[in-house]
Amino acid sequence: MLPRVLTFCLILLQSWNHQAFAEELEKEEEADNPEAILIMGQRPMTASSDQTLRDEDFKTFPHKTASDLMRLVPGLHITQHTGGAKAHQIFLRGFDAEHGQDLAVRLDGVPINEISQVHGQGYLDLHFLIPEVISRIQLIKGPYDARWGNFATAGAVEFSSDPTAPIGQRAALSTSLGMFQSMAGLAQLWLGRDSSRAHLALQAERSNGFTDPGALSAARLWARVQRRQGPWRLDAFYAGYRARSRAADTLPAAWIENGLVSRFDSLDDSNRVDVDRHLMGLRLGRAWAGGRLELLAHWQFKDTRIFSNYSFFYFNPIQGDQLEQSDTRYTSGLGLRYRRADSFVAQDLALSTEIGVDWRYDAIWQSQANTVDRVRINLKNHYRIHEQLFGLFAHEQLLFGERFTLVGGLRLDLDWVQAEGVQDVSELDIQTNRVVTRDQSPVSAGEPALAISPKLSAIYAASTDLTLFANFGRGFVSRPARDQANDAEFWMPAATGLELGTRWQTWDKRLSLVGGLWWMHKDQELIFDPEFGATVQRGQSHRAGAELEFRIQPIEGLILATDLFAIWTQLKQNDGWGPIPNAPAWLMTNLVAYRSNFGLSGTLRGRLIGPRDHDLGLSSKASYLLDLMLSYRLGSIELSLMIENLLNTDWYDSVFAYPVRPAPEAEIIEGLQVTAGTPFAARLTLTWYL
Repeated sequence: MLPRVLTFCLILLQSWNHQAFAEELEKEEEADNPEAILIMGQRPMTASSDQTLRDEDFKTFPHKTASDLMRLVPGLHITQHTGGAKAHQIFLRGFDAEHGQDLAVRLDGVPINEISQVHGQGYLDLHFLIPEVISRIQLIKGPYDARWGNFATAGAVEFSSDPTAPIGQRAALSTSLGMFQSMAGLAQLWLGRDSSRAHLALQAERSNGFTDPGALSAARLWARVQRRQGPWRLDAFYAGYRARSRAADTLPAAWIENGLVSRFDSLDDSNRVDVDRHLMGLRLGRAWAGGRLELLAHWQFKDTRIFSNYSFFYFNPIQGDQLEQSDTRYTSGLGLRYRRADSFVAQDLALSTEIGVDWRYDAIWQSQANTVDRVRINLKNHYRIHEQLFGLFAHEQLLFGERFTLVGGLRLDLDWVQAEGVQDVSELDIQTNRVVTRDQSPVSAGEPALAISPKLSAIYAASTDLTLFANFGRGFVSRPARDQANDAEFWMPAATGLELGTRWQTWDKRLSLVGGLWWMHKDQELIFDPEFGATVQRGQSHRAGAELEFRIQPIEGLILATDLFAIWTQLKQNDGWGPIPNAPAWLMTNLVAYRSNFGLSGTLRGRLIGPRDHDLGLSSKASYLLDLMLSYRLGSIELSLMIENLLNTDWYDSVFAYPVRPAPEAEIIEGLQVTAGTPFAARLTLTWYL
């Protein structure tokens, strides 16, 4: 099921240091100690929005799926539509990062976003992750870190794993049963100790889903090895994934309201998503020349086939509008990092330096075709794409005494696209004044694009409890290769951001308050267009927002938290400025979590996604959901119950506005098109620790 012998090429995992650099190097050496068990830890920030999730968050809050992992991130709202094998829809800082184009994600240093993916730029499919193998999550909001390149505009997330076995544990077996005939099984095994460690995990799941159709079957394999020999440390991992799913696409909200169709039904039950993925990473590091030198390689294979029908019979009233999107790619990369710390003037002045170079190469074969019941009737286009990304950065951190820190960085990125293939082209014949379609017109181009991204942050520790932050940075999102080949632009679309923030902690860090104001301008907005099943360029945009994160631990084991985010957006179009389609005005998370000393724990989580403006002058209402998780561990046995949408709220996880024809003889409807959000869904999991 998870075959193929894979070839390695290289890239490097960056460290996540924003602290005095010498301390970080010491911590890395301590991490090699097999007795050290680190789940997640909080550390000093370079920005109010830059943080590593706290130990208590990761231990207490539920994270049984890839969606659960992302929901641990403050201010991030994630939904899943069109089945369990398609990339998530992610909302962060006023971005509807539809399938990932404005959120960069890495796993142990390996980039996960797919450049120039046929369904959307930066396509971010996280379903291959086994949440139980993740030991650490870090979030950086905004384009303020030079060590992040493509797609790191709304923010960036790093997932890290650790092969160290939990104390007293060498294996774990778990099985889950849930509603909609859902079932899953997970087996984990930890091997070795001291200088050699390994972690193996195998997971399988199936479900009929809550829509009709909604079937999903998936398998995941994980292997992580760590080896230390003298001054060298080697880390390597493999992740394999296979999924087959069927699920409903959008439905006209007017038909649901009039009772013509249930919100869990489908108007084209042949839609489907198939995915195969293999991913490998290898990191090699050692102390060198007063600092640390690291090298990492990654190699990926990904095959994705998406059959979707968003407009039903709008374009083709006879055969329908089902679209096949196929994307097969091989990705490899190399990277190098060197970092060191130096102190001056009796250690009142300290400088830490990190420099790095990245290279990524994607060989892509992708097609779009009109289909009926997944049978091709017309090939719309087919491309062979070779895309290379080169990145070079310098990241400097200067500490003035104990209170003031200045962080600066500069990043240079070059994107080189070579594309050839065929496509259907529609153009106006000026002699007949009619639109003429030429089938299978050849396309061939090779074009470069450049991005220069300066960064600057200032941090002032006003006291041991209060820290102030100011940030400036430019980031970028590369254009899809097809767009660059057809209409080349030398400069990649940039995103420029500013942020002011503060972090206050007191009562032995049991009470914390984080606040921030931010603004961002983007040269070119990419927005998912369901009519064509891909992202399209929509013009310049502005975003601004205010953020507030509050948490308190009044007694041992009890956590109360609220994160609130207010967002304002504007998009420049031909008829002037207006709200960015699908961007929520509010996001909020509420948490009550308790973990006792006798094995009982529980979490009640509330999620608000605020009202959204859409095209055609339409809007959708806010939704508030409650999730509940209870667990009890007695000795080596743990039983947990997870309930999503505890109150069974009627809601839609994706909402668009465009015209459709729901049936061959039906009238065209210009209105909201929606996909159903998860109803009340319970899942029971039994885990045996060995």
